[in-house]
Amino acid sequence: MSGPLPERLRFLAIPMAWAYGIGVRVRNARFDAGSGVRELPVPVISIGNITAGGTGKTPFVAWTAAALRQRGHHPVIGMRGYGAAPGERGDEELEYAAILPQVPVVAHPDRHAALTRYLTTRSSRPVDAPNPDCVILDDGFQHRQLRRDLDIVLIDAQRPGLDGRLLPSGWLREPASGLRRASAVVVTRSDQQSMGALAESITRLHGKAPIAWTQHAWRRLERHGEGGKDSLPVSWLRGKRITLLAGVGNPGSVRRAAEAEGATIAGEVSAPDHVQVTETLVRRAIVAAAGSDALLVTRKDWVKLARHFATVGGLPRDTPPWIVPDLAIEFVEGPDGTMGDERMLAILRAAIARPASASGAESPAATSAIVTATASVTK
Repeated sequence: MSGPLPERLRFLAIPMAWAYGIGVRVRNARFDAGSGVRELPVPVISIGNITAGGTGKTPFVAWTAAALRQRGHHPVIGMRGYGAAPGERGDEELEYAAILPQVPVVAHPDRHAALTRYLTTRSSRPVDAPNPDCVILDDGFQHRQLRRDLDIVLIDAQRPGLDGRLLPSGWLREPASGLRRASAVVVTRSDQQSMGALAESITRLHGKAPIAWTQHAWRRLERHGEGGKDSLPVSWLRGKRITLLAGVGNPGSVRRAAEAEGATIAGEVSAPDHVQVTETLVRRAIVAAAGSDALLVTRKDWVKLARHFATVGGLPRDTPPWIVPDLAIEFVEGPDGTMGDERMLAILRAAIARPASASGAESPAATSAIVTATASVTK
């Protein structure tokens, strides 16, 4: 699987990957020795990936936050905040605000400092906000400056990349052997055909079978047009001609999901991950959508489009409606025939129940819960 470099620069990929790999190994050795690792006053759950590109972190973080809230906890999401213009919130921060309005998000390159300030300074939080009792670290697997009580890695079944090369020759952020460091592996975008081989590969690298297998599911559609916003069933897409705008890490997954619901992709507007919305981009999308029934965009893109439209006086006139799928995570049966949601809940409960310690290692309570949870998974 080739990496992110364009074809004209591909000849540089291998020497760049070699140099990058040296840096990664030196960095990991430093953190393995405990150097530079800091802690927060509450338990930390890290959700990340070992490859670049979209693996479904946002819906999985959303599921985790919702599950914790349903059980009486008060999580805060910590993230770096990619793609944010000066003085503005980034697309992922805006997306969380839209789908999890009651869960605070702290976005800052120095996550330790920003989260410490939010957790320990009452004036940094809204007056009626409860005291957070845990942190969900978005894209945290390589952010080793923060110790964590639970380290979950997501692997996309449609693009696992575990046998590939390091960036930029391949998509690996670090050697696949780094999976040994993870507490648990969750597979996203699962399909029955590839489960067996992927489970074997993960078990070989991670030392344990995946704790859960999941799929992305569109629960409903939001339609935005001149008449306002309304809700549609996903079946509305069947037989429709749509133009796709997906500035995300893995736009192919959005295309396949739309086609699986019976839509025909009449046009596609390419855009990089975390793209800044400009009038030029909007014009490109409108031109490409001529003759289409709708413009389909991810929520990650819609939050930026909505902000843009608010500054220019509203949606463009005489254009197809903008369709935004409501994306969620669904747990599915793994190769052993069991669901993994209860195992996930068990390790979350164990990690949250344990008070933070000075050790940089995984929490003993979480370790015990993971051993128990994975004991029933057929390797």
